[in-house]
Amino acid sequence: MTGRKTKIIATIGPSSWSEDILKRLFLEGVEGFRFNFSHADYEVFRGIAAKLRSLETPQRPVTLIADLQGPVVRLGGFDPIQVHPGDKVTFVQGERSSEGIPIPLRTLFELASQGDVLYVEGGRLAFQVLFNDGEKIQAESLLEGELKPKKTITIKGKEYPLPSLTEKDVGDVKFAVENGFDAIALSFVRHEGDIRRLRELLYDLKAEDVKIIAKIETRSSVENLEPILEHSDMVLVARGDLANFYNLEEIYRVQEDILRKARLKGKPSIVATQLLESMINNPVPTRSEVVDVITAVKMDADALMLAGETAAGKYPVVAVSWLKRIIVEAEKLEKGQLADYEPQDHFEAIAKGVALLSNIIGGKILAFSERGNTARRLAKFRPSAEMIVYTNWPPTARYINLLKGVRAVYEPSLNKHSPSLFSELLDKAVKMGFVSVGDIVVFTAGRRRGSTDLISVERVQV
Repeated sequence: MTGRKTKIIATIGPSSWSEDILKRLFLEGVEGFRFNFSHADYEVFRGIAAKLRSLETPQRPVTLIADLQGPVVRLGGFDPIQVHPGDKVTFVQGERSSEGIPIPLRTLFELASQGDVLYVEGGRLAFQVLFNDGEKIQAESLLEGELKPKKTITIKGKEYPLPSLTEKDVGDVKFAVENGFDAIALSFVRHEGDIRRLRELLYDLKAEDVKIIAKIETRSSVENLEPILEHSDMVLVARGDLANFYNLEEIYRVQEDILRKARLKGKPSIVATQLLESMINNPVPTRSEVVDVITAVKMDADALMLAGETAAGKYPVVAVSWLKRIIVEAEKLEKGQLADYEPQDHFEAIAKGVALLSNIIGGKILAFSERGNTARRLAKFRPSAEMIVYTNWPPTARYINLLKGVRAVYEPSLNKHSPSLFSELLDKAVKMGFVSVGDIVVFTAGRRRGSTDLISVERVQV
């Protein structure tokens, strides 16, 4: 992670699931790999997960993310057609139809009204509803493009009254747990109850260590952000779907607000959607995309996620290389000041003290975090120095691997109750080349589960 604090997540797809590309993405520095379960192929996913896990080392954890499809409505099967502004298109309820574009679920026909705008494929195409008789919808195309089968269709400003965790999602969660995934991204979260239901399922599967990423992509999730943050382990700003509920000029403000509140709660955050979209077909990003990435870094996101760029693009490795270059340049603009957040409890107060002390004396932070709480508290305050955080629990290493500024290291021999814990940490850090003779090191850990209550300072001797 040398030279870069903001983490990178790459979506796996046909462009990137060869063994060679997976290895190159890993060597390029990708920390997390997202599997889109909207297009799940269990046999393929099982093999890719195993390949990625084989690349993992104690100093380079690999974080596997299962992104659930959630309650989406998709178009049925038909031959792709080209549409132009002003074209009339008929949508018909059913799996297939000779009378128009089929939509299997009736939900859209129950919810859409005259004047509503339908977005296909996240807004790549838009149609205004002219009339809806409950079985057929006639709409006028507002944009030019190719209408393809199996793509998502939404109604601008409206949420489908469907359960957040669908029957398909439950099966996908079971598969993810059985195949060692580290985090589940829950789609179309509306309130904390959605998080609780997934948490209960993970508990029943004896997978309490699997983290939950709440995808913020509806108006309800933005309005209920505080309790959602309280019950989730991470949040993901899904800007494409948010554009279904907010005007484009509002997305900057919404994104900034989500990231600020996540940081205030000490919860890691991910920014996704169209970061380097042009690189699906081009080897170089646009200037506006570069500025967008820099903006996300300056807003203090923990991680940035590529989607189509690495899943279906022509240049998956080049896209990651560019994202890394832009992040490094953006981080040069950071002032190195401690994040101005008030501690929420005395453990956070100690973590802030560690971060402040590190900044004042120019010391690296060397920490032990059994379940990730100490690492998360430290990352909240964004100390200038690199944080090397050891853990003796693999799920913790893969979770804190996505925290901005944290170098996660798995070391099974460590014990937080050892009277020589700090000496052991220092010895291992020196051997691994993370600290050198003459460095000042600020140590921290927690004696009790969930706590952060130990601090020590030492200069590395010969």
